[in-house]
Amino acid sequence: MLPKKEIERCKKLCRTNFRGMIKMKFLVELYNYAPKDEWKLLPPVGNEVLHGVKEGRRDAILWWNAEKKQIECTRMGAVLWWCYCIRNDVPM
Repeated sequence: MLPKKEIERCKKLCRTNFRGMIKMKFLVELYNYAPKDEWKLLPPVGNEVLHGVKEGRRDAILWWNAEKKQIECTRMGAVLWWCYCIRNDVPM
């Protein structure tokens, strides 16, 4: 068993949201690309701008952070963005 201090340190190191990777101008194109990459889009809830589900994977969620004025995403959202950039020659 890990001590509580080690568990808390690991939680801080685990990156759960990626901020500022995705620009708003690419959001519509990302919406069109996601179903082609077998992502099923769900209706967004709250401040989400995209919520995708793919069998066997975690959800790809992108949401708007009004305080920072940027789009944030989960790790799978970052993977979806990375795949989109590779296939469409978009600079990261």
